[in-house]
Amino acid sequence: MSTKRKPKLAFLLSGKLNKIRTFALFLIFLGLGVMYIGFLFPSLMQLFFILGMLWVLASVGIYFWTGTLSLQSLKVNCPVCGKHTKVLGRRDECMHCGSILSVDPADALKSQAPNPTQKNDSKEEKYDSAPTETNSPSTQNDKNEEK
Repeated sequence: MSTKRKPKLAFLLSGKLNKIRTFALFLIFLGLGVMYIGFLFPSLMQLFFILGMLWVLASVGIYFWTGTLSLQSLKVNCPVCGKHTKVLGRRDECMHCGSILSVDPADALKSQAPNPTQKNDSKEEKYDSAPTETNSPSTQNDKNEEK
């Protein structure tokens, strides 16, 4: 019995929030790389340092924006893996297993109703539409008065 395993770094690109955070991390490395290029051209070192700092500051802004999005996102339990995850927008991926999650009612699976042309030969109990007893406070008070 073999199970399909995800690569260890697949969590970096699962879910919208993780994709944005991965992009911001890439910008940090890009900014540091641009700063190191300044060592190759000492006369332009200030220019490369300023460009690198702009990339890093852009990354900080993206991290801040992602943090505010994360606080506002819907927290759900994944029905596939059972772990807590966040849904950003109407559809998103589970951050752990990558399954598609949706809060849109149009995406819900419709129960398969029996076809009216088919005969239902199963022996199901027929329930009448009589109201059932509830545990509302008024019915509980009536029960207490009878005792």
